[in-house]
Amino acid sequence: MIPTPRADLRPNTADFERLALVKPTGFREYDARWLFPEEINLMGLQTIGLGLATLFAERNVPKRFVVGHDFRWYSGSVKQALISGLLAGGAEVHDIGLALSPMAYYAQFALDVEGVAMVTASHNDNGWTGIKMGMQRPLTFGPDEMTALKSIVLEGRYETRAGGRYVYVSDFAERYIAALCDRPRLKTKLKVVAACGNGTAGAFAPRVLEAVGCEVIPLDTELDHSFPRYNPNPEDMKMLHAIA
Repeated sequence: MIPTPRADLRPNTADFERLALVKPTGFREYDARWLFPEEINLMGLQTIGLGLATLFAERNVPKRFVVGHDFRWYSGSVKQALISGLLAGGAEVHDIGLALSPMAYYAQFALDVEGVAMVTASHNDNGWTGIKMGMQRPLTFGPDEMTALKSIVLEGRYETRAGGRYVYVSDFAERYIAALCDRPRLKTKLKVVAACGNGTAGAFAPRVLEAVGCEVIPLDTELDHSFPRYNPNPEDMKMLHAIA
């Protein structure tokens, strides 16, 4: 069993490599956000997975999760640590790979899975990670679920269970795109600037917009997790000026 997480561990130390770091401040009202690895390490992320599986068991919800990740250089590692914890807690994990948050929510219905744990820091700068979670589709976690998860994790009340199962859904991106495009094409062609900030949306938005009949002007649609021009945040002034 992973020891109860601590909040005082520092990177580049022996304890950081063998113990779980989880800063309590990362648990927010509706999701979780941490600086990685300063506020949460990989073992800490395992405790989040264990905590989620334990919370589902406590509330008599089948421990079945859709898991995906956004396009940051460390998000794949964050997701794998989270999955490791979910599996240790006896959960069934459906990994949809690189994804947008709406894609993960759609997957709950398309794959008939109760839970979701989407690894994303949304519009936050590089260095941040986070998890958007839900257990009663289409609802995502609110203050009640976040408080319960925080308590389970920080008090070390998570439990290991047998029966974990991993499924990689290799074609889900294509299925999601097909579902978005399965509608009548626009009667009046629109000229659309697809400004993706070199982030995750670049893998999906231009293709979908073209498929429904738009004339697409691509802007920073190439995926580059260094975000070379600006942070992919629609409120970022550099991004707004570029779009204009």
